[in-house]
Amino acid sequence: MRANRTRTRREGFIVVVVLCMVIMLSVLLLAFNQESRVNLHAVEDFRKSAQALNCARAGLNIAIAAAESLPDIHFDKSLQSLFSGEKVIALDQGQCLITVSQESGKLNVNLLKEANGKLNRTPIEHLLRLIDALNQDGAGESPIDYSIVPSIMDWIDSDDRVTSLPFVKYKNLGAESNYYSRSSPSYGCRNASIETIEELLAVKGISPEVLERLRDCLTVYGDGKININATSELMLASLSEKMDRALAQVIIERRRFKPFEAVAELRDLPGMTDSLYHAINRMLTVDPTDKYYTVTSRGDVDRLGRTVTAIFRMNEKTKSVEVVLYKEVTL
Repeated sequence: MRANRTRTRREGFIVVVVLCMVIMLSVLLLAFNQESRVNLHAVEDFRKSAQALNCARAGLNIAIAAAESLPDIHFDKSLQSLFSGEKVIALDQGQCLITVSQESGKLNVNLLKEANGKLNRTPIEHLLRLIDALNQDGAGESPIDYSIVPSIMDWIDSDDRVTSLPFVKYKNLGAESNYYSRSSPSYGCRNASIETIEELLAVKGISPEVLERLRDCLTVYGDGKININATSELMLASLSEKMDRALAQVIIERRRFKPFEAVAELRDLPGMTDSLYHAINRMLTVDPTDKYYTVTSRGDVDRLGRTVTAIFRMNEKTKSVEVVLYKEVTL
C-alpha cells in the first residue's frame, strides 16, 4: 500500500512538472509568436515606407521631366491639375501628389542689404509691410516683431555692427555674434548669405511658428524682382501702401485667364493708378533671370507616406535642370 501511494505521488508530481513545462513552453511560444508578428509588421512597414519614398521620388522626376520639356511648368495649362496637389497620380506601388511653386514669386532675404553694406530700402519696406499684413491676418497669434528684419540683415552682412532701421520707431535693432554668444549652446552670427530658409530659425526673433507664417513669402534665390505671374495675393498686397487686397485679387484673376507677358500690362487693370504703377513696376518682372522651382512630392502606400522636397534651377543655356536642394521627410 505504502509503495503504491509513493508511486502515485511520484506520478502526480511528474504530471505537475510536465504541465508546468508545457505552460512555460506555451508562454515562450506565444511570446516568440508575438515578437515574430511585431518583427514582420516592422519589416512590412519598412518595405511600404521604402515604396512610398520611391513614389515620392517618382513624382519629383515627373516634375523635372516636365521642366526640361516645357518653358514654364507652373503656368502650363495641361499641367495645372497635375501640379496643384489635388490630383492623385496612381503608380505601380502606390500614389503620389505633386505641388510646384516658383521661388521668383517670393522675397529674397539675401538682398535686404547691398554688397557694400548699404540698406536696400525696397525689399526691406516690402518685408515690413508683409509683416503688418501677416499680423493683421493672424488673429489670436503672437505678432511678428519688426526686429527680425534688421536681425536677418545682421545675419547675412559681413560686419559685426548691429543694424538699426532709422525709419522704424520701435524694435528696430538687429543682433550680431555678441547676442548669439549668450545662447545655450552659444553660436556665432553667420555673416554670409543664407543657403536655406530653415537657417532663419537661428536668427533672433524667428521661432518655428514665425518661420511657418513667413515661409511661403521668403526665398534665398533669385534676382530680387517679384514675378507677378507666380506671387501670392499677400505678396502683391504688400508691394506698396497704396495697394490693397482687392487689386491684388484682380491681378491674380487676370493671370489665371492669361499670364502677364509684360509688367506694363498692369496699367490696364481696373484700380491701377499711374502713381501706384510707377511705385511698384521696378520691383516686378514676368521673366525672372533665374528660374527656381520648389517641388513637393508626397508618396503614399497604404497608411504610410513619405515626402520629398526639392528646389531646382532651370539652366536657360543648357535647358537642363539642376537640383540645388533635396530633402526627404517621413510622415
